[in-house]
Amino acid sequence: MKALVYREFGSADCLEWSGHWQQPEVAPGCVLVRTRAGSVNPKDVLLRKGMFSRTLARDPLPRISGLDAAGEVIAVAKDVSGYRVGDRVFGMTNHFAGGVHAEVCRFHHSELARMPQGLSFSAAAAVPLAAQTALQALRDCADLQPGERVLINGASGGVGHFAVQIAKALGAEVHGVCGPDNVGFVESLGADAVYSYREQPAHKVSLAFDVVFDVFGKLSRPAFTRQLGRRGIYISTVPKLATFLGEGLARAGISNRSRLVEVRSRHEDLVVLAGWIEEGNLVPHVEKTFPVTAAAEAHRHVETKHTTGKVCIEF
Repeated sequence: MKALVYREFGSADCLEWSGHWQQPEVAPGCVLVRTRAGSVNPKDVLLRKGMFSRTLARDPLPRISGLDAAGEVIAVAKDVSGYRVGDRVFGMTNHFAGGVHAEVCRFHHSELARMPQGLSFSAAAAVPLAAQTALQALRDCADLQPGERVLINGASGGVGHFAVQIAKALGAEVHGVCGPDNVGFVESLGADAVYSYREQPAHKVSLAFDVVFDVFGKLSRPAFTRQLGRRGIYISTVPKLATFLGEGLARAGISNRSRLVEVRSRHEDLVVLAGWIEEGNLVPHVEKTFPVTAAAEAHRHVETKHTTGKVCIEF
């Protein structure tokens, strides 16, 4: 089969759509999927550059890229129920280094769900990593409740545009910070108030918040002390010393004021997201799609850090 691989760490030019790769075999608990589309996430870029290669992503080179995908089931392990050949599914691998951007990929059945009806493969592929990150940040890390006020920093990007909609679905009052060109887009997602970071950076918004979801992750909780007070919760997507420390204190039951969302793909969460999509409460926005032969261009676009919604590749 063909696969999107990198044989060394480096720029997007390291990516190649290469043949003669061994197709994965059906393993216990797993499903094989004919990949139709995948999304490109910031983590894909970091992995390709060699980030985490000495810690959480020690897989040898060459590697197959990609963390989430959508496609059609072509084989199901004997011990798996609930899936049949031909089912249209979407999911994210929990293997830290990825490996699903290939003509055929393998998922554990718990990492998948059936695609929402009426959604294209590209739109479905945009959902698993980004939307589950937003859901698990707001629901699990923050325990966001109806009527609470949340500030989302980076509200127009892949995770951010889902976070705005999910926070609204959870009944929150949603404030978003984004680039000046995307204010209208974030307003269209249902945000109650939107601020341009050039005029009013997130840590300068003069309101009290129950939750700050810092999708950009460039700041830390002390920057939001005025808005969050003593009890408000700060959530970051970026692993660094301050966020690791805060998450450690939270898991030890000492303090829940600073959290680090570590997304895991879960069938149950994908089902929740699919339900919201079918009800019209959650809409994936795909800014651009690229053929897999132009995957390097897709990676470069994500590296600009100015995407609106998601960037996908089609197989």
